[in-house]
Amino acid sequence: MIYSEEKSGGLALPLIVILLAIAGILAVLVATGGRDSSTAGRVWIPQVYQQGSAQ
Repeated sequence: MIYSEEKSGGLALPLIVILLAIAGILAVLVATGGRDSSTAGRVWIPQVYQQGSAQ
């Protein structure tokens, strides 16, 4: 006998792949965001010395 099996729409595999990709992106963001996050946006500006104040 031949049984007609209802095949799923194939939604499970793409959903798992998308969830794994999101988890991987979040893991990378957490790993890279944890180190030196306080100095990430700093810009070095040389200090201007006032020559006239020493006199």
